[in-house]
Amino acid sequence: MKRFLILAALIGLVMGCGSKPQPSLNFPTTNEIKLPERPSYRIAVGDLLSIKFFYYPNYNINVYVRPDGIVTIPLLGEVKAEGMKPSELEAIIRAKYSEVIAEPEVSVIVSEFAEQRVFVFGEVKSPGAVTYLGSMTIIDAIANAGGALPSGRLSSVILMRRMEDGKYVGQRINVDEILGSENPDNVYLMPRDIVYVPMTAIAKVDKFVEQFFHRITPVWLFYIYGDRAIRQSGNVIIGQ
Repeated sequence: MKRFLILAALIGLVMGCGSKPQPSLNFPTTNEIKLPERPSYRIAVGDLLSIKFFYYPNYNINVYVRPDGIVTIPLLGEVKAEGMKPSELEAIIRAKYSEVIAEPEVSVIVSEFAEQRVFVFGEVKSPGAVTYLGSMTIIDAIANAGGALPSGRLSSVILMRRMEDGKYVGQRINVDEILGSENPDNVYLMPRDIVYVPMTAIAKVDKFVEQFFHRITPVWLFYIYGDRAIRQSGNVIIGQ
């Protein structure tokens, strides 16, 4: 009975019952910057590039992007390909090969994509990295992380994306709304995106109660007297 009274008093304190101001249990906001449309693909380490010359097949090569982001191309030597769009690499090759062949037509094709990942954290069964697949949506990523836990707030999932200047921007995504829509506006991911499923307010209270009783203040170290929780030393820890 004492334990029940302690639990009730503690929940009342956490939820703001009393003279103290109510604490915020909402997940902290991020920069509400609208994420841009998925940008053009940029060459990554481990990609296999097929460089093809129309009318001059003897110049065709297949080359992997090395761990340092470099590819070696005849006549050009070492070229930093990582981070380039295929069309940008095409322009560099075309300019150099125009010195030896007339009006070279060049195509750079990514024949094999290196394994890429997105990261899912928070209230999911298996947080961590998941393999990025083409046209992966935010729902796919959460599912591949084992799905959301009952304590997850799917109405306020945070999606973070690294921009070309190296900075991350974040946007709230209402995954519940997507799941409940007959014609959902799917949110597609990019490699290295970060998805965070926050905890619900109720789950936060439950977690606080669990930590209070089992990690911070064992129940047998205090007792209830009226509307107060009092340590054996006589110090009041809840109430006046």
